[in-house]
Amino acid sequence: MLTEVKDATTIPDPAEMIARARVLAPALRARSEAAEKSRQCPAETIADFRAAGIPRIVQPHRYGGYGMDWDVLCEVAMELGAGCSAQGWTAIVLADHPCLVGMFSQEAQDEVWGENPDRLVSTSYNPRGTVKRASGGYILNGRWMYSSGIAYTDWSIAGGFVDMPDGKRQHHFFLVPAADRTLVDDWDAMGMTGTGSQSFDLKDVFVPEHRALNARLVAEGDPPGASVNAEPLHRMPIIGFTGSVLVSVPIGIAQGMVRDFETMLQEKSGPPPGRPGTEDMQMRLAEAGAEVECAKLLVLETGRRNMAKLHAGKRLTEADAGITARNSAYAAKLVKQAAMRMFEVTGGSGLSNASHFQRSFRDVLAGTAHGTLNLGRSAARYGNHILGWPPNLPF
Repeated sequence: MLTEVKDATTIPDPAEMIARARVLAPALRARSEAAEKSRQCPAETIADFRAAGIPRIVQPHRYGGYGMDWDVLCEVAMELGAGCSAQGWTAIVLADHPCLVGMFSQEAQDEVWGENPDRLVSTSYNPRGTVKRASGGYILNGRWMYSSGIAYTDWSIAGGFVDMPDGKRQHHFFLVPAADRTLVDDWDAMGMTGTGSQSFDLKDVFVPEHRALNARLVAEGDPPGASVNAEPLHRMPIIGFTGSVLVSVPIGIAQGMVRDFETMLQEKSGPPPGRPGTEDMQMRLAEAGAEVECAKLLVLETGRRNMAKLHAGKRLTEADAGITARNSAYAAKLVKQAAMRMFEVTGGSGLSNASHFQRSFRDVLAGTAHGTLNLGRSAARYGNHILGWPPNLPF
C-alpha cells in the first residue's frame, strides 16, 4: 500500500482528492502488464483505492462518503487513467456507482452500507435478463454482461424491464447481493483487458420492492434517495450523464500517451536540427496535445455547469442531458484522433507487446467504444431535443 496516500477516514477537499489519484498513477502503471495478464485489477490496487478513499468520492455523507461533485470524479478518473487505463476504469466505475445507490430507498441503502460503508457495488445497466413481478417484489433470471470489477464487489445493480399497469415496459434498476449471483469468467477483450468485466447469472433471484428503482424517477431527478441524501448529485439523471466520467478515463490514457510520445520524440530526434521528418512528429505532438486538452476542458466544464445548476436547486433537463451526451461523445472522438495520430508513427517501439504505449492505444479504442460514448446516438439525442422530437433513449 502506498505510504504517500493519506488515511481515507479524513474527508479531503477536491484538490487533495485529485492529488491522491495523481500519487497512485505511477503504481498503477507499474502494475498495468500484470493487470492485463490476469484480466482484472490487482488486489493491491483495490487496497490502494480504498486507502485513498476513491470509492467514497460521491458516496453519501450519511454513510461515510465524501459527497463530492461529479466533475471531481471526472478529474480523478483522468489522473488514474494516465497511470493505467484498466485499473483507472475499474476504480472509477466502482466510485461512480454509489451515486446511483444513493438514489434508492433508504432501506436499500441501509442494506448496502448500514453495517459496512466500505462495501463496493458493480453494475450491468443493460436490461438483458428477464424480470417478472412477484408478491412483494420481482424475480430476475438471465445473464448480465460486462460488469467491471465485479469480483471485488459485495452488491450488483442489474437493469431490467418491468411490465407496467398501463401495458408499457419501464426500465428499472435492481440491487442484488453477491450471494445471489454467479460470476462467469468470460472477459477476454482486445482492450481494457484488466478491468475484469465479467458477466453474472441470476437464477430465480427474488428482489424485494425496496431494492428496485424506477429509472424514470432517476431521469426526472426525483428518486427516493434524493429525499434522504442532501448532496445535489443524487438528483442527477444517470442516462446521458455517466458518459462524462467514462470518457474521462480515455482522456487520462491519452494524456499519458502524449507524455510518452514526447519522450519518444526526444529520443528519436537527437540534437537540433534533428532527424529528417521531425517536423511531422512535432506537428503530431502539437495536434494530439491540443485534442486531449480540448477533450479534458470540454468534459470538466460541462460537469461543472451541471453541478452549478444542481447546487442552485434546479433540475437537469433533457437539454442538459443532450449537451452532456454530445460533449462526452465528442471528447471520445477527440482522444481517439489523438491516440491514432501518435500511434501510427511510433514504429516498432510502439508496436512491441512490452510497450505501455500500445496497451494505452488499445485501451483508448476499447474505452471509447462504450455504447454511452457513441457519437451518432448522442448527436441524435441532442438533435432531437433541438428539433423538439422525443429523446432516443437507449432503453
